[in-house]
Amino acid sequence: MRHSLSVRRLVRTAALTALSAFLTASCAQHVYQSGMYSAMTDTPHYTEDWFAAARAGRTDIVQALISAHFPLETTTHEGYTALILSAYDNHPESLKALLAAGANACAADRNGNTALMGALFKGETNIAMMLLDTHCDIDQPNNAGETALSFAALFGRLDMIPVLVAHGANANHVDARGATALQMAIAQHNPAVEDALRHVGATQ
Repeated sequence: MRHSLSVRRLVRTAALTALSAFLTASCAQHVYQSGMYSAMTDTPHYTEDWFAAARAGRTDIVQALISAHFPLETTTHEGYTALILSAYDNHPESLKALLAAGANACAADRNGNTALMGALFKGETNIAMMLLDTHCDIDQPNNAGETALSFAALFGRLDMIPVLVAHGANANHVDARGATALQMAIAQHNPAVEDALRHVGATQ
């Protein structure tokens, strides 16, 4: 998911910074009412910048487009939302802005992976804790039937295993292949994860 900003995106970023200032001006309401709002937010130009800002942690740009009523759940070809990108690239302030605006923290990409799963994969505990405060199903599975706890176990996030179970995660969840997190840990010869899972109640 990690991409560098192109020259074009840097130019567009500067333009969006100007948009942010514009939206705070007294004429912003007039622009919205006169129909110019649609022209500002419903173009491919702003879609590209929306994702670039999320990846780069440019909260000012994200907030500017939120204020201009940009569609929060717009996705990339891979199914990534701005919230997923902000979480994956460890941008807590952008994530906060998106959550406050009502962005769907439970949204998943084309593989069914959520922002929480991405944060656990990257080891971004601070982002994971923010996402645990949302209303999402803690055992929401991806296309492989894996849950957030599966990710914590698979990538050795020992500190997050008890936290996830405390939030209601099923320690004995069975994925689409018929395997549990404990079985994966045993198969991978990972006694630390195995012990952590048994400590929170995993039995199979």
